[in-house]
Amino acid sequence: MSEATLEQAGTLIDYVDQAHRRRAILSNDYFTELATDAMSRERFVRSQKQFYFAVRYFSRPMAALMARMPDSASRQGLIHNLSEEHGFDDESEDTPHGFDPAVAHDLTFLAFLRTLGVTAQEMGKEREAAGVRAFNVALMGACTMERIETAFGCLGVIEYAFADICELIGRKVVERGWIEQEELVHYKLHAQIDKRHAADFFKVVDGAWTRDPAGRMAIEDGVQLGLHVFNRLYEELDPAAR
Repeated sequence: MSEATLEQAGTLIDYVDQAHRRRAILSNDYFTELATDAMSRERFVRSQKQFYFAVRYFSRPMAALMARMPDSASRQGLIHNLSEEHGFDDESEDTPHGFDPAVAHDLTFLAFLRTLGVTAQEMGKEREAAGVRAFNVALMGACTMERIETAFGCLGVIEYAFADICELIGRKVVERGWIEQEELVHYKLHAQIDKRHAADFFKVVDGAWTRDPAGRMAIEDGVQLGLHVFNRLYEELDPAAR
């Protein structure tokens, strides 16, 4: 989806942007350490091994939300995002039906970890810590039990915020010499596509935002929930720091 779609979402995008700026996830302790080069490579790797569990899980709440949508039109944005999560590239001419399993997002994140020296055997022994599990369960709860508008607001703002997070992480790992620019995977892709993913989510509920006061409040609740749990995830991402 183009930048024009973001503009079509109108005041909803304005609200999301303002809420994102107020929460200032990039100013929390985790990103402050990363941005100022105070974070050690060991701490960064530990945290990213945990973040893998959030990447791997993210498509599941999305799929649960899609199952609640009443018709094909309302499911289309979710279907497109789910397809990309699983390696779909509608611009590719090299893969059958546009799917390349190697670029499914959980696998590109494992590839990112490999560039940091994390082996498959090491990840096989890694256990999902409470902070990541709480984030995953919160998203599933929002997508299965809350109002649809709340769920879209929650997922949408996470995608919106993640684009800026990806830009920072991608830039810092290269600056610190932890990864060569040409070897950077996953974060480079998400810095490019996640604002588009966010627009897909917000487009679905834009009518509720402009015409339904209760729906608008539900979207606001979802945006605030998404920012809260995403910020909390990063604050608790390194189990050894607690």
